[in-house]
Amino acid sequence: MLILLLFANPNQASTPIPTKYQTQFEQQVSKHYQRLSPHKKVINKQFTRHQTTVQHIIKRLDAKKLPRNLVLIPMIESTFDRHAVSHAKAAGLWQLMPATAKRFGLTVSKTKDERFNIARSTDAAIQYLIFLYNKFDQDLKLTLAAYNSGEGRVKRALKRVVDKHFSALRLPNETVDYVHKFYALEKLVDLDTLVSSIPRAQSPFAINAVSINNDVVFLKQLFETKTVINMKPIKPIITF
Repeated sequence: MLILLLFANPNQASTPIPTKYQTQFEQQVSKHYQRLSPHKKVINKQFTRHQTTVQHIIKRLDAKKLPRNLVLIPMIESTFDRHAVSHAKAAGLWQLMPATAKRFGLTVSKTKDERFNIARSTDAAIQYLIFLYNKFDQDLKLTLAAYNSGEGRVKRALKRVVDKHFSALRLPNETVDYVHKFYALEKLVDLDTLVSSIPRAQSPFAINAVSINNDVVFLKQLFETKTVINMKPIKPIITF
């Protein structure tokens, strides 16, 4: 009787992802991990180069009670290049589209573009992530998918399925790869060490600009991300 009561506990955790979806998801993450893992050294080197920025972002994520692993987004989006601009006109560390940037309080004009400001763009990106994380019931996979392709697209995809899980959704291949790539990257990066260790000050004579540039070019190819989002400017829906 005791065993039966335990299984009938009304406070039992929510139903886990169906096995077929979990298996499918893990297989795709593994595929991306196998592609990225040979380059673990150069990936971590780039995180170390930008450790001060990484620590700033994690501090902001902690303050807003968001998952720390969201600090991985700038690596996938821009390899931490704050000057990056995509063909779709996404820009900055977080590759924010003009409409999204304006929606969350950034100035984007011919004379001033705050997407290139690390602190300001990080605040805007985190506000956007808070909105998405709450909108999709703190489901990180759906949050990432919406960050890449827009909340409207993910919401429409959810309406077309019975099982409300990421792997059940019909989304652009770029978005599906984006989410799988994120979880593969998480397996390669030691965030705890990046947070706890003190950033090293490099001597100007020890910096090899050619090597750094080559790493950035290589990583941008490795993490090539196509922006599939298409949003019109709207006022912020929630107040922070």
